[in-house]
Amino acid sequence: MQTAKSMILHLQQAVPYTQAPFDASDGESAYQQMVSFLDSAEVGSEGCLALSSTLSLLFAGIQNPPGEEMRSLVEQGLAMPPHQDPYQIDPGTYTFLQLAVSENLQTMIDQIPMLFDGPNRIYVRLIKENPLAIVAQLWIAS
Repeated sequence: MQTAKSMILHLQQAVPYTQAPFDASDGESAYQQMVSFLDSAEVGSEGCLALSSTLSLLFAGIQNPPGEEMRSLVEQGLAMPPHQDPYQIDPGTYTFLQLAVSENLQTMIDQIPMLFDGPNRIYVRLIKENPLAIVAQLWIAS
């Protein structure tokens, strides 16, 4: 896998997620189940795995594709309506990498520079971009 270049992302609003429709006790199992789930999901669906600095699974959440109203709010940079979902990516500053989905979670985690410093939280977002492609994003809390 080619080394990805990182960017800095400043998230102004939370990204909410509902509970994933599967149970997983560890990050690798959650990753495999999330990729499988998204394979048959609607285009625009996404999943998120929150991991601790020791790569323990904190949550596995999903989000349905955005509707026209939500898309319009995002495009205009307007505030999102409050959510009651159990999980979220909190507003803040993140190191951001976009990658191709790999066979396993560890291959993607290996792309994070200096992981030994132990970032607070790592988010693995998996987004179904089209009927044949899922892309992965790593968001590392700064």
